[in-house]
Amino acid sequence: MEAAAIPHKVTDRLNILVVDDSNAVRSLIIAKLYELATDTFDIDVSQAADGNEAISCAEKKSFDLIFLDVEMPGMGGLEACAKLREMGVTARIAMLSSITSAESHMAGHKAGCNNYLVKPPHDSDLRSVMRLTSLMKQTSA
Repeated sequence: MEAAAIPHKVTDRLNILVVDDSNAVRSLIIAKLYELATDTFDIDVSQAADGNEAISCAEKKSFDLIFLDVEMPGMGGLEACAKLREMGVTARIAMLSSITSAESHMAGHKAGCNNYLVKPPHDSDLRSVMRLTSLMKQTSA
């Protein structure tokens, strides 16, 4: 017997940052996040094109969730993740990459990420990360 799905309604807003050097990828992920959030999450999504811009955004605004591309010119995602953690950023960080090796996953976690998602991320993975972020935010409030 399967457990019934518990409806998850959140009134708190999730502030999300999507970081990817590809405008097309950022746009796709942002559109998908808004689609998946409908009737479940209230979200506000910002975007950055590289690690340096992500650091700058995090200095100006507090985020609950950061989707961070691993491979970007300039400051890549792993370095940006480590710097965000050094800055004291407590947001859930989900790395996004087309690299699927165990070594890459370990490097992401060593840098301080909470999740490592393969590109393109599945809807269920995006929804799960938003749900986990929301639950963590509620329990820390």
